[in-house]
Amino acid sequence: MLPQEEGERTRYIAARKANPIRSTLNEKGLYHSMQLPNGRVLQGVMDLEFQKARWDSFRLPADLTGRTLLDIGPWDGFFTFEAERRGAAVTAIDYVDLDTFRELHRLMTSNARYLRLEVYDLSPQVTGTFDIVLCLGVLYHLKHPLLALERICSVTTDLCVIDTFVTDAEAYRTGVHAPLPSIEFYERDELAGQLDNWCGPSVSAVCALARSAGFAFVEPLSFTESTARFVCWRKWPLQADATRSVEIVNVSSHQNAGKSFRSTNEEYIQLWFRHGTAVPSIGLSDVFPAVDGFGVPPLVCYADAGVFQVNFRLPPGLEPGTHLVTVSTRWSASSQPIEIFVDLAASYTPVILNSYQDGVNWDNTEVSWENGGWITLWVTGLTEQADPGNTVVLISGIPHAPVLVDSKSGQINVRLRPLIGAGCHQAAIAHRSQVSNDLSIIVSGTAPRLRGFAEAYD
Repeated sequence: MLPQEEGERTRYIAARKANPIRSTLNEKGLYHSMQLPNGRVLQGVMDLEFQKARWDSFRLPADLTGRTLLDIGPWDGFFTFEAERRGAAVTAIDYVDLDTFRELHRLMTSNARYLRLEVYDLSPQVTGTFDIVLCLGVLYHLKHPLLALERICSVTTDLCVIDTFVTDAEAYRTGVHAPLPSIEFYERDELAGQLDNWCGPSVSAVCALARSAGFAFVEPLSFTESTARFVCWRKWPLQADATRSVEIVNVSSHQNAGKSFRSTNEEYIQLWFRHGTAVPSIGLSDVFPAVDGFGVPPLVCYADAGVFQVNFRLPPGLEPGTHLVTVSTRWSASSQPIEIFVDLAASYTPVILNSYQDGVNWDNTEVSWENGGWITLWVTGLTEQADPGNTVVLISGIPHAPVLVDSKSGQINVRLRPLIGAGCHQAAIAHRSQVSNDLSIIVSGTAPRLRGFAEAYD
């Protein structure tokens, strides 16, 4: 490294490590300045006017009556008490229980709920959901920022405001945008000399993280020299010109042809739709998929023979059971809803594998590779929600994903994997924690060779 480069690196690290407020905080004892009900002002590191201006930059309604709000990492509680003063029912959570917050809570005669809780423990089941969530000065403290934002998204029903340190605030504000999102990682005390600072995202990284966590869209609001504020929305805005119709053709998992999903899996929803009237080519900024009315960012979108396909992630926070998928575009209102199933409970109905046939010529004595290795199985005990996403065909213990599962007739169609050679094999069906009896099937013919294994076969 050249001396000039070494000098630049040293100055860069020194600037990151600087923490001018530490001595002031030790002196004052409060981070937030606070005006008490009697008019007296307790002076903290952040003066009152700065805090009020910071609140105004969030662009929240002046009247929050009837709204629920979650304040994550409230510190001394200025934003908790300000939201409460404006009419919100407020819950504040922190990983520590601070004397300063509790004393101010008493002095402000607050009714805000104060919980010692990690952000990773947020869920609709634990805390309930909130119209508005504040995540102020928290993101760079998080070891797992994407996981935390997923948890935050799961309890947000309207919007989340993020205020965080970013690495490129000045550059972004002047129109210089990095080609890709980036995150600095701090192993020790590289940021502000504190061990509890884990990461420094760029502006575009905050937007990408929030969208990947499940927020429909993200807007940068304002900047300081080293911080940025964002609003993250759960729902798509109404389209001004929504006069055309759109119809969903099909919905499935990207892993199989089913509509069943596990919230713990990395699964994408595939959705095919067509417009009732011709539209221009559709891009990612023109299509708005949603689950239960909550918008989900599209990942890819393309057209084939007049049918459009859009892929998007399963959003966080979905309860086990049935959910409704819809889609709209810049030129259309919402489509008809299509059901998907998330985290279905185990079934207690025994599954019985009754018989099999060659899937092409219906021979019930053997399945032939000469016919492509297609097999049709006949089953009883499938639940009403049975589909290729929650049903697996086991052949000699090797899992096969079916292409068709008909819960009414009990028909399952599947294609043998090339690993299944000629001979007698044991087949079984796994469906929602139930595993059927074994059934012997005969396979004839030669299985296709796997690509790349020519030397092993010759």
